[in-house]
Amino acid sequence: MSPIQVLPSDLVNQIAAGEVVERPASVVKELVENAIDAGATSIEVRLEHGGRTLIEVRDNGCGMSEADAQLAVERHATSKIASFEDLTRVQTLGFRGEALPSIASVSRFTLTTSPDESGAAIELQLDPLTGRRTVRPAARDRGTTISVRELFENVPARRKFLRSADAEYRAVVAIITSYALPLASRAFRLEHNGRVVLDLPPAVTGRERVLQIIGSESAENLADIDIRIGETRAAGFVTQGIRFGSRRNQFFFVNGRLVKDRVLTHAANRAAEAFDFDGHPAIVLFLDIPPQLVDVNVHPAKTEVRFRDSSQVHVAVEQGIRRALGTAEEGAALIEASAPLQAVHPQTTSSQLFPPQRFDEPGPRWTAAFTPLFQKESLVQPPVERAGEAGAFRRDEPSTLVLDDAPQLGDLKGRVIGQYRLSYILLDTPGGLRLVDQHVAHERVLYDRYLARIEAHAPLSQQLLTPLIYETGAAECAILESHLEELRGVGFDIERFSGNAFAISAVPTELPRGDVDLFLRKLLDASMEEKTSHLVHVRDRITASLACQAAIKVHRPLGGEEMARLVAELLDSSNPFACPHGRPIIVDIKHLDIERHFHRK
Repeated sequence: MSPIQVLPSDLVNQIAAGEVVERPASVVKELVENAIDAGATSIEVRLEHGGRTLIEVRDNGCGMSEADAQLAVERHATSKIASFEDLTRVQTLGFRGEALPSIASVSRFTLTTSPDESGAAIELQLDPLTGRRTVRPAARDRGTTISVRELFENVPARRKFLRSADAEYRAVVAIITSYALPLASRAFRLEHNGRVVLDLPPAVTGRERVLQIIGSESAENLADIDIRIGETRAAGFVTQGIRFGSRRNQFFFVNGRLVKDRVLTHAANRAAEAFDFDGHPAIVLFLDIPPQLVDVNVHPAKTEVRFRDSSQVHVAVEQGIRRALGTAEEGAALIEASAPLQAVHPQTTSSQLFPPQRFDEPGPRWTAAFTPLFQKESLVQPPVERAGEAGAFRRDEPSTLVLDDAPQLGDLKGRVIGQYRLSYILLDTPGGLRLVDQHVAHERVLYDRYLARIEAHAPLSQQLLTPLIYETGAAECAILESHLEELRGVGFDIERFSGNAFAISAVPTELPRGDVDLFLRKLLDASMEEKTSHLVHVRDRITASLACQAAIKVHRPLGGEEMARLVAELLDSSNPFACPHGRPIIVDIKHLDIERHFHRK
């Protein structure tokens, strides 16, 4: 074993950088925290290629003198704590004194700062390859600008593990919007590759800032959270009735610090689960607790905390959200209030994907127009071609499938014998009974069709009589804008309108206008959770989401010819056994197993 030795300072800084600087978003987080601690009221972030080549953060905070600037890039040099007692009651976002030297050790680092309005400033440059430090006079108004170029240039192994520029950019957007939530009176601005993609002016109230982030459509459903238990106070906002496909719109702050804490998320989930809604509500929660009752020094990136009395915190958060959402009776009232929006009248079923008749409802049942049990010929065969029609399963009406060109049937045929619970197509095959999920089967057919259109650069669209205006939150706007070209590739005519709104003039032919909002919301949910943003993955994600939304739904009656056509199209698809999301399409029950159940074998 080699003898023990003290590591050189440059290696120590790089080790520290591995804990603090994980990706461009980590750099932005540390620099924005410093700007906030410096009292900045305006923070501007500029990126190039998702922060891989340039990250620049400019603020109008207190600035630094030349002596302080020189010390700021030394390890464990800080103005925020001076004793152990200060560490137990930290109220600033940063306090370790590790961020700047760690960032400077893995990038081309430049700091320009001025402590007053004289216009005189100093510029400090650090070269990670040579360790050379250069100080020279500069000019700028009061505040600090930090420029980080070529992140991980001297650590190729770390640079290889960076994600795509788009994924890194999305992570930066999430960081900036998160820090903007508790600081409504401050302005935040993000520029990416020369374009302003996020502009949050100062807000008058915290509610206004929350709506800037999660979208103005939540304004009427945003309920206040306000509860105090002992020395713990939970305040903030939660959406009533409006739910999202993921927890991307849930933010938790402890004494103004953005954290990821199991106690807080578990309490929020418990509160939301008490109400019968699908998805997850948007939650912005600010927890105020005496600093000595919470330890913020448990994670190098300061994203985790430890509470002295976690049970009290859990109760405060859960009860605060429950009260904001209302009692169980009030929750039921919300469901009843929203019911008229989804009411279906018998005369309007042609435009409804979920007909009111269900297999378990009283009243007359839908019956097929044919008697499949006594039909001997195979129905899984091309129906008679119809002149003047093109594009099998083109949907002029959401509930009408237009049939045309014959597909190749593949090597498996069967006789359609009916529909089980208006959701599964039943086939009599040589091997036994086959069940086909009609929704995911159509989803697979549409997915292959959309991909073929993209590869042929020939999307099919239907023009809308009036453009559809889709409004998003600030973070969602940046994500959706990065997907515009891929959306156009599948048939959308969409462009940035104003603020966080987009104008949609045309949609894919199979997608009803009423489903556009839900499709885009699901797409944003998937994009926020996605770990990669390679162009192929983005294209597949959009195509799969569109196919899922446009496909025929369960609990929907189909005619015999429609079922035969759908099965035939499925057997001619690229993968008839699984939908694009991985769900099974076909389930086979062997004839031998059926006979065994009836004791015939």
